[in-house]
Amino acid sequence: MTIIERLFMEACDRKEQIILQDIKQHWTYAEVMTEAYLIALYINKNFDLESGSHIAVYTNNEPLFIFAALGIQFCGYVLVPIPYSASKTEIENILHASDAKLVISKFAQPSHLNCDIPWVTAQDISQESMPSFESISVMDQSDPNQCAILLPTSGTTGKSKIVMLSHRNVLTNALAHGKKLGYTDQDSFLVTMPAHFSSTIVTQLISCMLYGTRIILISLPLLPRTAFKLFQNKAVTAFSAVPTQLIHFISEFHQTQNWSPFDSIKFIVISGAAVPAKLVDNLRNVFPTADIIQTYGLTEASPRVSMMERGDRCLSCGSPISDVSIRIVDEEENEVEGAAIGEIWVKGPNVMLGYYNNKELTDETIVDGWLKTGDLGYWNEAGCLILTGRKKNIIISGGMNIHPEEIEEFLYGIQEIEEVIVVGVHDDLLGEVPIAFVKAFEECLVDIDALKKHCNLHLSSYKVPRQWRIINEIPKTKTGKLDRASTKCLLLNEICY
Repeated sequence: MTIIERLFMEACDRKEQIILQDIKQHWTYAEVMTEAYLIALYINKNFDLESGSHIAVYTNNEPLFIFAALGIQFCGYVLVPIPYSASKTEIENILHASDAKLVISKFAQPSHLNCDIPWVTAQDISQESMPSFESISVMDQSDPNQCAILLPTSGTTGKSKIVMLSHRNVLTNALAHGKKLGYTDQDSFLVTMPAHFSSTIVTQLISCMLYGTRIILISLPLLPRTAFKLFQNKAVTAFSAVPTQLIHFISEFHQTQNWSPFDSIKFIVISGAAVPAKLVDNLRNVFPTADIIQTYGLTEASPRVSMMERGDRCLSCGSPISDVSIRIVDEEENEVEGAAIGEIWVKGPNVMLGYYNNKELTDETIVDGWLKTGDLGYWNEAGCLILTGRKKNIIISGGMNIHPEEIEEFLYGIQEIEEVIVVGVHDDLLGEVPIAFVKAFEECLVDIDALKKHCNLHLSSYKVPRQWRIINEIPKTKTGKLDRASTKCLLLNEICY
Protein backbone atom coordinates (compact mmCIF):
# COMPACT_ATOMS: atom_id res chain seq x y z
CA MET A 1 0.00 0.00 0.00
CA THR A 2 1.22 3.51 -0.77
CA ILE A 3 1.22 6.56 1.52
CA ILE A 4 -1.74 8.25 -0.15
CA GLU A 5 -3.80 5.04 -0.29
CA ARG A 6 -3.35 4.53 3.45
CA LEU A 7 -4.04 8.15 4.38
CA PHE A 8 -7.08 8.32 2.11
CA MET A 9 -8.49 5.30 3.93
CA GLU A 10 -8.16 7.24 7.20
CA ALA A 11 -9.80 10.27 5.60
CA CYS A 12 -12.80 8.19 4.50
CA ASP A 13 -13.24 6.89 8.04
CA ARG A 14 -12.74 10.29 9.72
CA LYS A 15 -14.12 12.75 7.12
CA GLU A 16 -15.47 15.36 9.52
CA GLN A 17 -12.73 15.11 12.15
CA ILE A 18 -10.42 18.12 12.39
CA ILE A 19 -6.87 16.98 11.63
CA LEU A 20 -5.00 20.21 10.84
CA GLN A 21 -4.97 23.77 12.08
CA ASP A 22 -2.84 26.89 12.02
CA ILE A 23 -3.22 30.15 13.91
CA LYS A 24 -6.29 31.25 11.90
CA GLN A 25 -8.27 28.20 10.78
CA HIS A 26 -8.64 24.42 10.77
CA TRP A 27 -9.24 21.63 8.26
CA THR A 28 -11.00 18.27 8.50
CA TYR A 29 -9.61 15.12 6.89
CA ALA A 30 -12.01 15.64 3.98
CA GLU A 31 -10.89 19.25 3.52
CA VAL A 32 -7.19 18.34 3.62
CA MET A 33 -7.73 15.68 0.97
CA THR A 34 -9.73 17.98 -1.31
CA GLU A 35 -7.03 20.67 -1.06
CA ALA A 36 -4.42 18.04 -1.95
CA TYR A 37 -6.53 16.66 -4.80
CA LEU A 38 -6.92 20.17 -6.22
CA ILE A 39 -3.14 20.39 -6.50
CA ALA A 40 -3.01 16.95 -8.12
CA LEU A 41 -5.61 18.01 -10.70
CA TYR A 42 -3.70 21.23 -11.41
CA ILE A 43 -0.44 19.34 -11.98
CA ASN A 44 -1.99 16.77 -14.29
CA LYS A 45 -3.91 19.44 -16.23
CA ASN A 46 -0.96 21.78 -16.81
CA PHE A 47 2.13 19.53 -17.00
CA ASP A 48 2.90 16.41 -18.98
CA LEU A 49 5.15 14.58 -16.53
CA GLU A 50 6.31 10.99 -16.61
CA SER A 51 5.22 8.60 -13.88
CA GLY A 52 7.52 8.86 -10.88
CA SER A 53 8.68 12.40 -11.70
CA HIS A 54 10.25 14.39 -8.88
CA ILE A 55 8.39 17.49 -7.68
CA ALA A 56 9.86 19.91 -5.16
CA VAL A 57 7.94 21.77 -2.45
CA TYR A 58 9.42 25.01 -1.16
CA THR A 59 7.45 26.62 1.64
CA ASN A 60 7.49 27.34 5.36
CA ASN A 61 5.64 25.36 8.02
CA GLU A 62 2.15 25.94 6.71
CA PRO A 63 -0.79 23.89 5.45
CA LEU A 64 0.36 24.29 1.83
CA PHE A 65 3.26 21.96 2.60
CA ILE A 66 0.88 19.15 3.56
CA PHE A 67 -1.53 19.86 0.70
CA ALA A 68 1.29 19.87 -1.86
CA ALA A 69 3.02 16.79 -0.42
CA LEU A 70 -0.22 14.80 -0.56
CA GLY A 71 -1.15 16.19 -3.98
CA ILE A 72 2.16 14.94 -5.33
CA GLN A 73 1.41 11.51 -3.88
CA PHE A 74 -2.05 11.52 -5.50
CA CYS A 75 -0.30 11.87 -8.88
CA GLY A 76 2.14 9.05 -8.19
CA TYR A 77 5.10 11.45 -8.18
CA VAL A 78 8.02 11.79 -5.75
CA LEU A 79 8.19 14.55 -3.13
CA VAL A 80 11.40 16.63 -2.82
CA PRO A 81 11.16 18.97 0.21
CA ILE A 82 13.36 22.09 0.04
CA PRO A 83 14.35 23.81 3.32
CA TYR A 84 12.38 27.04 3.58
CA SER A 85 15.53 28.82 4.80
CA ALA A 86 17.67 27.59 1.89
CA SER A 87 19.72 30.13 -0.03
CA LYS A 88 19.34 30.60 -3.78
CA THR A 89 22.47 28.51 -4.37
CA GLU A 90 21.21 25.76 -2.09
CA ILE A 91 17.85 25.68 -3.86
CA GLU A 92 19.62 25.36 -7.21
CA ASN A 93 21.83 22.55 -5.91
CA ILE A 94 18.90 20.55 -4.53
CA LEU A 95 16.81 20.97 -7.69
CA HIS A 96 19.70 19.90 -9.92
CA ALA A 97 20.81 16.99 -7.72
CA SER A 98 17.27 15.63 -7.34
CA ASP A 99 16.30 16.05 -11.02
CA ALA A 100 13.18 17.93 -9.99
CA LYS A 101 10.74 18.65 -12.83
CA LEU A 102 8.50 21.15 -11.06
CA VAL A 103 8.44 23.36 -7.96
CA ILE A 104 5.35 24.12 -5.87
CA SER A 105 5.81 27.08 -3.56
CA LYS A 106 4.06 29.77 -1.60
CA PHE A 107 6.82 32.10 -2.71
CA ALA A 108 7.52 33.55 -6.14
CA GLN A 109 10.57 32.12 -7.87
CA PRO A 110 13.77 33.76 -6.55
CA SER A 111 15.25 36.15 -9.08
CA HIS A 112 18.16 34.87 -11.17
CA LEU A 113 17.57 31.27 -10.09
CA ASN A 114 19.80 29.14 -12.29
CA CYS A 115 17.23 26.41 -12.94
CA ASP A 116 15.00 25.98 -15.99
CA ILE A 117 12.17 24.36 -14.02
CA PRO A 118 8.48 25.40 -13.95
CA TRP A 119 7.59 27.22 -10.75
CA VAL A 120 3.99 27.07 -9.46
CA THR A 121 2.65 29.22 -6.62
CA ALA A 122 -0.36 28.76 -4.38
CA GLN A 123 -1.97 31.69 -6.17
CA ASP A 124 -1.73 29.85 -9.50
CA ILE A 125 -3.45 26.79 -8.05
CA SER A 126 -6.18 28.82 -6.34
CA GLN A 127 -7.60 29.75 -9.75
CA GLU A 128 -8.89 26.20 -10.15
CA SER A 129 -12.32 25.05 -8.94
CA MET A 130 -12.25 23.09 -5.70
CA PRO A 131 -13.31 19.44 -6.17
CA SER A 132 -15.67 17.67 -3.81
CA PHE A 133 -14.42 14.97 -1.46
CA GLU A 134 -16.75 12.48 -3.14
CA SER A 135 -15.02 13.05 -6.49
CA ILE A 136 -11.59 12.02 -5.21
CA SER A 137 -10.08 8.80 -6.49
CA VAL A 138 -6.65 7.33 -5.83
CA MET A 139 -4.82 5.97 -8.84
CA ASP A 140 -3.56 2.40 -8.60
CA GLN A 141 -0.15 2.62 -6.96
CA SER A 142 0.31 -0.96 -5.85
CA ASP A 143 4.11 -1.07 -5.41
CA PRO A 144 5.05 0.01 -1.86
CA ASN A 145 8.75 -0.30 -2.68
CA GLN A 146 8.66 2.57 -5.16
CA CYS A 147 10.40 5.77 -4.11
CA ALA A 148 8.02 8.23 -2.42
CA ILE A 149 10.31 10.95 -1.02
CA LEU A 150 13.78 12.28 -1.84
CA LEU A 151 15.37 13.94 1.18
CA PRO A 152 18.58 15.98 1.00
CA THR A 153 20.56 15.31 4.18
CA SER A 154 22.06 18.04 6.35
CA GLY A 155 24.39 20.04 4.20
CA THR A 156 22.67 21.32 1.09
CA THR A 157 25.71 21.77 -1.12
CA GLY A 158 25.93 20.26 -4.58
CA LYS A 159 27.65 17.25 -2.98
CA SER A 160 24.89 16.60 -0.46
CA LYS A 161 23.52 13.08 -0.17
CA ILE A 162 19.90 12.61 -1.21
CA VAL A 163 18.11 9.81 0.61
CA MET A 164 15.48 7.77 -1.23
CA LEU A 165 12.61 6.61 0.98
CA SER A 166 9.96 4.23 -0.29
CA HIS A 167 6.26 4.13 0.59
CA ARG A 168 7.00 1.06 2.70
CA ASN A 169 9.87 2.83 4.51
CA VAL A 170 7.65 5.77 5.42
CA LEU A 171 4.45 3.94 6.33
CA THR A 172 6.03 1.26 8.50
CA ASN A 173 8.09 3.88 10.33
CA ALA A 174 5.18 6.26 10.85
CA LEU A 175 2.93 3.47 12.12
CA ALA A 176 5.57 1.98 14.44
CA HIS A 177 6.56 5.38 15.85
CA GLY A 178 2.95 6.41 16.49
CA LYS A 179 2.06 3.10 18.09
CA LYS A 180 5.00 3.11 20.50
CA LEU A 181 4.50 6.78 21.36
CA GLY A 182 0.77 6.32 21.83
CA TYR A 183 -0.75 8.89 19.47
CA THR A 184 -4.53 9.13 19.86
CA ASP A 185 -7.35 11.20 18.41
CA GLN A 186 -7.54 12.98 21.77
CA ASP A 187 -4.14 14.62 21.26
CA SER A 188 -3.07 17.87 19.58
CA PHE A 189 0.53 17.93 18.35
CA LEU A 190 2.41 21.21 17.86
CA VAL A 191 5.00 21.01 15.07
CA THR A 192 8.03 23.03 16.15
CA MET A 193 10.58 21.63 13.71
CA PRO A 194 10.90 22.49 9.99
CA ALA A 195 8.44 20.64 7.77
CA HIS A 196 11.19 19.43 5.42
CA PHE A 197 12.84 17.31 8.15
CA SER A 198 12.37 13.56 7.74
CA SER A 199 11.28 13.33 11.38
CA THR A 200 8.66 16.05 10.84
CA ILE A 201 7.26 14.48 7.66
CA VAL A 202 7.20 10.87 8.86
CA THR A 203 6.92 10.79 12.65
CA GLN A 204 4.79 13.92 13.00
CA LEU A 205 2.70 14.85 9.94
CA ILE A 206 2.08 11.37 8.51
CA SER A 207 2.08 9.55 11.83
CA CYS A 208 -0.43 11.99 13.34
CA MET A 209 -2.72 11.62 10.32
CA LEU A 210 -2.59 7.84 10.65
CA TYR A 211 -3.68 7.96 14.30
CA GLY A 212 -6.10 10.90 14.18
CA THR A 213 -3.90 13.26 16.22
CA ARG A 214 -4.58 16.91 15.40
CA ILE A 215 -1.62 18.71 13.80
CA ILE A 216 -0.94 22.33 14.76
CA LEU A 217 1.29 23.85 12.09
CA ILE A 218 2.70 27.36 12.52
CA SER A 219 5.20 29.18 10.33
CA LEU A 220 8.75 29.33 11.62
CA PRO A 221 10.49 30.78 13.49
CA LEU A 222 8.16 29.67 16.27
CA LEU A 223 8.65 32.14 19.12
CA PRO A 224 8.58 30.59 22.61
CA ARG A 225 5.82 32.98 23.69
CA THR A 226 3.63 31.79 20.78
CA ALA A 227 4.07 28.19 21.87
CA PHE A 228 3.55 29.14 25.52
CA LYS A 229 0.18 30.74 24.74
CA LEU A 230 -0.94 27.49 23.14
CA PHE A 231 0.35 25.51 26.13
CA GLN A 232 -1.36 27.87 28.56
CA ASN A 233 -4.67 27.61 26.69
CA LYS A 234 -4.34 23.80 26.74
CA ALA A 235 -4.59 23.74 22.93
CA VAL A 236 -1.55 21.42 22.75
CA THR A 237 -0.97 18.08 24.43
CA ALA A 238 2.35 17.13 22.81
CA PHE A 239 5.22 18.40 20.71
CA SER A 240 8.64 17.42 19.41
CA ALA A 241 11.84 19.46 19.42
CA VAL A 242 15.62 19.33 19.24
CA PRO A 243 17.57 20.03 22.47
CA THR A 244 18.72 23.52 21.46
CA GLN A 245 15.12 24.56 20.91
CA LEU A 246 14.12 23.24 24.31
CA ILE A 247 16.99 25.13 25.92
CA HIS A 248 15.54 28.34 24.45
CA PHE A 249 12.08 27.41 25.77
CA ILE A 250 13.47 26.91 29.27
CA SER A 251 15.47 30.14 29.14
CA GLU A 252 12.43 32.16 27.98
CA PHE A 253 10.23 30.58 30.63
CA HIS A 254 12.54 31.63 33.45
CA GLN A 255 13.39 35.06 32.05
CA THR A 256 9.84 36.36 31.61
CA GLN A 257 8.34 34.87 34.80
CA ASN A 258 4.89 35.36 33.27
CA TRP A 259 4.09 31.68 32.99
CA SER A 260 3.08 28.87 35.30
CA PRO A 261 4.19 25.29 34.59
CA PHE A 262 2.27 23.82 31.67
CA ASP A 263 0.30 20.84 32.93
CA SER A 264 -1.60 19.97 29.71
CA ILE A 265 1.45 18.54 27.91
CA LYS A 266 1.37 14.74 27.98
CA PHE A 267 4.64 14.03 26.19
CA ILE A 268 7.62 15.75 24.57
CA VAL A 269 9.58 13.92 21.88
CA ILE A 270 13.25 14.86 21.62
CA SER A 271 15.34 14.06 18.55
CA GLY A 272 18.32 15.34 16.58
CA ALA A 273 21.01 15.31 19.29
CA ALA A 274 21.95 13.93 22.68
CA VAL A 275 19.88 15.25 25.59
CA PRO A 276 21.74 16.62 28.63
CA ALA A 277 20.35 15.30 31.92
CA LYS A 278 20.25 18.89 33.21
CA LEU A 279 17.86 19.81 30.37
CA VAL A 280 15.54 16.94 31.27
CA ASP A 281 15.41 18.11 34.89
CA ASN A 282 14.48 21.62 33.73
CA LEU A 283 11.83 20.27 31.36
CA ARG A 284 10.21 18.31 34.17
CA ASN A 285 9.88 21.51 36.18
CA VAL A 286 8.26 23.43 33.31
CA PHE A 287 6.17 20.49 31.98
CA PRO A 288 5.42 18.52 35.19
CA THR A 289 2.92 16.08 33.62
CA ALA A 290 4.89 15.35 30.44
CA ASP A 291 6.72 12.15 29.57
CA ILE A 292 10.15 13.12 28.21
CA ILE A 293 10.81 10.76 25.28
CA GLN A 294 14.33 10.69 23.89
CA THR A 295 14.61 9.06 20.47
CA TYR A 296 17.30 7.93 18.06
CA GLY A 297 17.07 8.03 14.31
CA LEU A 298 18.54 9.26 11.06
CA THR A 299 17.13 10.19 7.67
CA GLU A 300 18.53 7.00 6.13
CA ALA A 301 16.34 5.02 8.57
CA SER A 302 13.11 6.89 7.68
CA PRO A 303 14.06 8.17 10.41
CA ARG A 304 13.01 6.46 13.63
CA VAL A 305 15.18 3.62 14.97
CA SER A 306 14.55 3.54 18.71
CA MET A 307 12.81 5.49 21.44
CA MET A 308 11.99 5.49 25.12
CA GLU A 309 8.70 4.12 26.39
CA ARG A 310 6.04 6.42 27.81
CA GLY A 311 6.61 6.65 31.54
CA ASP A 312 10.34 5.87 31.41
CA ARG A 313 12.35 8.08 33.76
CA CYS A 314 15.83 6.78 32.99
CA LEU A 315 17.25 8.77 30.09
CA SER A 316 18.31 6.70 27.06
CA CYS A 317 17.53 6.22 23.38
CA GLY A 318 15.23 3.40 24.42
CA SER A 319 14.62 0.18 22.53
CA PRO A 320 14.06 -0.39 18.80
CA ILE A 321 10.62 0.30 17.36
CA SER A 322 8.74 -2.71 16.00
CA ASP A 323 10.39 -4.71 13.19
CA VAL A 324 13.68 -2.81 13.55
CA SER A 325 16.90 -4.53 14.69
CA ILE A 326 20.09 -2.95 16.04
CA ARG A 327 23.62 -4.33 16.17
CA ILE A 328 26.63 -2.75 17.89
CA VAL A 329 29.85 -3.65 16.05
CA ASP A 330 33.55 -3.04 16.68
CA GLU A 331 36.20 -1.81 14.22
CA GLU A 332 36.40 -5.31 12.68
CA GLU A 333 32.61 -5.28 12.28
CA ASN A 334 32.14 -8.01 14.88
CA GLU A 335 29.07 -7.65 17.08
CA VAL A 336 29.83 -6.64 20.66
CA GLU A 337 27.67 -7.04 23.74
CA GLY A 338 26.99 -5.31 27.01
CA ALA A 339 28.51 -1.91 27.66
CA ALA A 340 31.10 -2.11 24.88
CA ILE A 341 30.93 0.93 22.60
CA GLY A 342 30.72 0.34 18.87
CA GLU A 343 29.10 1.56 15.68
CA ILE A 344 25.32 1.24 15.49
CA TRP A 345 23.97 -0.82 12.58
CA VAL A 346 20.26 -0.91 11.78
CA LYS A 347 18.10 -3.36 9.83
CA GLY A 348 14.39 -3.34 9.06
CA PRO A 349 11.69 -2.05 6.71
CA ASN A 350 12.79 1.49 7.60
CA VAL A 351 16.20 1.24 5.89
CA MET A 352 16.28 3.56 2.88
CA LEU A 353 16.33 2.42 -0.73
CA GLY A 354 19.69 4.14 -1.04
CA TYR A 355 21.26 7.44 -2.04
CA TYR A 356 19.87 8.92 -5.23
CA ASN A 357 22.31 8.58 -8.16
CA ASN A 358 25.05 7.30 -5.84
CA LYS A 359 25.26 3.51 -5.95
CA GLU A 360 28.84 3.46 -4.69
CA LEU A 361 27.98 5.29 -1.47
CA THR A 362 24.80 3.21 -1.09
CA ASP A 363 26.80 -0.02 -1.30
CA GLU A 364 29.26 1.30 1.29
CA THR A 365 26.46 2.29 3.66
CA ILE A 366 24.09 -0.70 3.37
CA VAL A 367 25.73 -4.12 3.73
CA ASP A 368 23.55 -7.26 3.63
CA GLY A 369 20.54 -5.13 4.54
CA TRP A 370 22.30 -3.51 7.51
CA LEU A 371 22.55 0.30 7.53
CA LYS A 372 25.92 1.46 8.87
CA THR A 373 24.90 4.63 10.70
CA GLY A 374 28.29 6.08 11.62
CA ASP A 375 26.90 6.66 15.14
CA LEU A 376 28.47 5.17 18.24
CA GLY A 377 26.66 3.68 21.21
CA TYR A 378 26.21 0.78 23.63
CA TRP A 379 23.53 -1.14 25.52
CA ASN A 380 22.95 -0.24 29.17
CA GLU A 381 21.98 -2.74 31.87
CA ALA A 382 18.29 -2.29 31.06
CA GLY A 383 18.87 -3.17 27.41
CA CYS A 384 18.37 0.40 26.21
CA LEU A 385 20.51 2.12 23.61
CA ILE A 386 22.89 4.82 24.79
CA LEU A 387 24.28 7.11 22.10
CA THR A 388 27.84 8.29 22.70
CA GLY A 389 28.59 10.27 19.53
CA ARG A 390 29.61 10.16 15.90
CA LYS A 391 32.63 8.19 14.69
CA LYS A 392 33.87 11.27 12.84
CA ASN A 393 33.55 13.41 16.01
CA ILE A 394 36.06 11.33 17.97
CA ILE A 395 39.11 13.25 19.19
CA ILE A 396 42.20 11.02 19.26
CA SER A 397 44.62 12.46 21.80
CA GLY A 398 47.83 10.57 22.49
CA GLY A 399 46.19 7.39 21.22
CA MET A 400 43.18 7.82 23.53
CA ASN A 401 39.68 8.16 22.06
CA ILE A 402 37.72 11.13 23.41
CA HIS A 403 34.00 11.50 22.76
CA PRO A 404 33.26 15.24 22.85
CA GLU A 405 29.63 14.52 23.77
CA GLU A 406 30.82 13.05 27.09
CA ILE A 407 32.65 16.27 28.01
CA GLU A 408 29.69 18.37 26.87
CA GLU A 409 27.31 16.36 29.04
CA PHE A 410 29.58 16.92 32.04
CA LEU A 411 29.88 20.67 31.42
CA TYR A 412 26.09 21.03 31.07
CA GLY A 413 25.93 20.13 34.76
CA ILE A 414 27.67 23.38 35.70
CA GLN A 415 25.14 25.97 36.81
CA GLU A 416 26.51 28.95 34.87
CA ILE A 417 26.72 27.15 31.52
CA GLU A 418 23.76 27.38 29.16
CA GLU A 419 25.30 25.72 26.08
CA VAL A 420 28.62 24.12 25.21
CA ILE A 421 30.42 22.47 22.33
CA VAL A 422 33.73 20.60 22.39
CA VAL A 423 35.95 20.11 19.33
CA GLY A 424 39.40 18.70 18.70
CA VAL A 425 42.30 20.77 17.40
CA HIS A 426 45.77 19.80 16.21
CA ASP A 427 48.53 19.33 18.77
CA ASP A 428 52.14 18.63 17.77
CA LEU A 429 52.70 16.19 20.63
CA LEU A 430 49.35 14.45 21.15
CA GLY A 431 47.86 14.71 17.67
CA GLU A 432 44.67 16.36 18.92
CA VAL A 433 43.42 17.97 22.13
CA PRO A 434 39.90 19.06 23.14
CA ILE A 435 38.81 22.70 23.24
CA ALA A 436 35.55 23.84 24.86
CA PHE A 437 33.36 26.70 23.61
CA VAL A 438 30.98 27.89 26.30
CA LYS A 439 27.91 30.11 26.31
CA ALA A 440 27.00 31.34 29.78
CA PHE A 441 23.51 32.10 31.03
CA GLU A 442 22.63 35.78 30.89
CA GLU A 443 24.20 37.79 33.73
CA CYS A 444 26.39 34.83 34.71
CA LEU A 445 30.17 34.99 34.80
CA VAL A 446 32.23 31.91 34.03
CA ASP A 447 35.47 31.49 35.96
CA ILE A 448 37.80 29.59 33.61
CA ASP A 449 40.24 28.65 36.36
CA ALA A 450 37.39 27.25 38.46
CA LEU A 451 36.14 25.31 35.45
CA LYS A 452 39.55 23.76 34.89
CA LYS A 453 39.80 22.72 38.55
CA HIS A 454 36.31 21.23 38.46
CA CYS A 455 37.12 19.24 35.31
CA ASN A 456 40.42 18.01 36.76
CA LEU A 457 38.53 16.66 39.77
CA HIS A 458 35.95 14.71 37.75
CA LEU A 459 37.41 13.92 34.31
CA SER A 460 40.42 11.93 33.21
CA SER A 461 43.24 14.35 32.52
CA TYR A 462 43.24 13.70 28.75
CA LYS A 463 39.55 14.65 28.58
CA VAL A 464 39.97 18.04 30.24
CA PRO A 465 39.76 20.81 27.60
CA ARG A 466 43.17 22.36 26.99
CA GLN A 467 41.68 25.67 25.91
CA TRP A 468 38.43 27.52 26.58
CA ARG A 469 36.37 30.09 24.70
CA ILE A 470 33.50 32.17 26.05
CA ILE A 471 31.20 33.06 23.14
CA ASN A 472 27.78 34.64 22.73
CA GLU A 473 26.27 31.95 20.48
CA ILE A 474 27.12 28.30 19.91
CA PRO A 475 27.32 27.57 16.15
CA LYS A 476 24.57 25.26 14.93
CA THR A 477 23.49 23.77 11.63
CA LYS A 478 20.16 24.66 10.04
CA THR A 479 18.70 21.56 11.67
CA GLY A 480 19.64 22.82 15.16
CA LYS A 481 22.53 20.40 15.67
CA LEU A 482 25.91 21.49 16.98
CA ASP A 483 28.07 22.68 14.09
CA ARG A 484 31.56 21.45 14.90
CA ALA A 485 33.09 22.52 11.59
CA SER A 486 31.95 26.14 12.00
CA THR A 487 33.08 26.08 15.61
CA LYS A 488 36.61 25.22 14.58
CA CYS A 489 36.60 28.25 12.26
CA LEU A 490 36.08 30.46 15.31
CA LEU A 491 39.59 29.58 16.42
CA LEU A 492 40.91 32.05 13.86
CA ASN A 493 39.35 34.99 15.70
CA GLU A 494 38.82 34.11 19.35
CA ILE A 495 41.27 34.63 22.20
CA CYS A 496 42.54 31.69 24.21
CA TYR A 497 42.23 31.60 27.98
